[in-house]
Amino acid sequence: MKAARAENSREFSYNPQDSVSLEPGTTRLEVRGDGTTEKLKVVGGLSPNQQGQYVYAAEDARFHGANAFASAARTLALFEQAYGEPIRWSTGRQQLEIHPDNGQVLNAFYSRDDKGLFFFHSTDPVTGKVVHGADSGEVSSHETGHAILDAIRPGYMSSWSGDAAGFHESFGDVLAILTVMQDDRVLSIMAEQTGGDLRKPNLVAALGEELGITINHTAGKNATGGDYTRNAINDFVWQNPSSLPESAPPEKLSSEPHSWSRLWTGAVYDILGELVKQQLQQTQDVKQALSGARDELTEMYGRLMHQAPKGGFKYRQMAAAFIQSDLDQNGGKRSALLGKVFSQRKILGADSKLLEQASLLPQGSRRLEVTLDGPDFGPFSGAKVVSQESGQNLALTEDQAAAAELQARLKQLIKNGDILYTEPNSIPGQAQLFKPNGQPYAGVVRWQDGQMSIERVLIAS
Repeated sequence: MKAARAENSREFSYNPQDSVSLEPGTTRLEVRGDGTTEKLKVVGGLSPNQQGQYVYAAEDARFHGANAFASAARTLALFEQAYGEPIRWSTGRQQLEIHPDNGQVLNAFYSRDDKGLFFFHSTDPVTGKVVHGADSGEVSSHETGHAILDAIRPGYMSSWSGDAAGFHESFGDVLAILTVMQDDRVLSIMAEQTGGDLRKPNLVAALGEELGITINHTAGKNATGGDYTRNAINDFVWQNPSSLPESAPPEKLSSEPHSWSRLWTGAVYDILGELVKQQLQQTQDVKQALSGARDELTEMYGRLMHQAPKGGFKYRQMAAAFIQSDLDQNGGKRSALLGKVFSQRKILGADSKLLEQASLLPQGSRRLEVTLDGPDFGPFSGAKVVSQESGQNLALTEDQAAAAELQARLKQLIKNGDILYTEPNSIPGQAQLFKPNGQPYAGVVRWQDGQMSIERVLIAS
C-alpha cells in the first residue's frame, strides 16, 4: 500500500510584479497540510482562509507571506527544472525560512547564517503608502535567487571577488526576469509594450518598481535611474572594476555590487532580446516568441551553472563558461550569439575565438590566504584574510599576483567603509552587520586567541 502524499494543491495570492505594474492574482502550488513545502516555509506559518486556500486581500497582513512564499516556490521550481538537480540549501537546514515582514527598513536580503530570506516594509514619504518588499514577486524572486546560487556555488560568498558579488546580484535579477515571464498576464503586457523589441521600456526589464519609487521618494532624488530598483535595459560595457568609484549616479557603473551587476544583467538581457528576434522569424505571435525565448534562456542558464567557476572569478571567465556550456551541452547552437553579445559588452575581446574560451575556464577551487600588512590598512593591519578562489595549482608568479590583488581588494573595501571593525570578544548581531545606508558590510573583523581575521559577511541583498 502506497503512503499518502503529504502535498496537496492549494491556491496562493501571487503578484509576479507589484501593485504599481499589476494587480495581484493567484497561483497554485503543491504544499503540505501546514502550508509548507519540503524546502520552504514562512516563519510564523501561513493560516488558510475559510475556503482552505491561501488567498487574501492585498491589505491583509497574511498577503505578504503568501506572496513571498509563492514567488520563492515558483522561482525554485523553475531553476531546479532547468538545472536538473535538486537544491540543497547552504544554511544547513532542509527548509529555507521566509520572514515576510521583519521590520521597517528599505531593504530585503538573504542570509546564510540566519537561514533565510528577510523582507521589510517602509512608508513612502510622498504617497504615504506602506510598501512591503514581500508584496513584489520580483523582489522575492531576486532574494530566492541569492539562496539558490549560494546553494550551488557557496564559494562565491566565501570569495572577495567583486565580479562574484556582482554576479550574485545579477543572478537574482535574471531569475526574477525568467520567473515573472512565466506569468501569462506579464507576457501579454510585455508583448504589447515591446512588440518584440526588448530595448523598449517594459515591466519585465524594470525590476522592483514599487520599491524603486519609494527609494527615490525617500532619497528626494532619482537615486535608481527611474521608477525601479534596476533596469536590465542598459548599454554598460566592461571597465576595470578597480578604476571605478565606490558609488556613482545611476547612469554610470560603480564598484558597488548592485551597480556592477547591471553589466552582466544587461548582457543576459541582450541575449534574451536576440533570442526573441530569432523566434519572431518563425512566428508572428510576439507573446509566443517571448515565451520561446524565455524557455531557451532558462535552459541556457541551467547549463551555465553546471559549467560555472566554483570560487571567485572574473566576468570574462563566466562568459567563457557560458560559451563552453553551450559548446558542450547544446552542440554550440548559441555559442556565436553568446560570443557576439559578450564582445559587444567588452567582457570578452572582439577577437576572441570561441574554441579558445576553454583556456579562460578555471578548474576546481583553492583557498587563498593573505595577511594585511602596512599603514594603509590602519587598525585592520595584521588581519588574516581567506578567499575561496577558482582554479588550482597556480604557478608561483600567478599565485603572488592573486595574493596582491586580494590585498588591493581589501584595501579598497576598507577605504570605502565596507569592513566592520570589532573589538576583541565582541560578537556583532545581525543588525550591526549593515551599514547606515541599509546595505550589508562586505566583511567583519573576528577575533580568536588574540588573532584578528576579516571574514565575509554571508548576506546578499
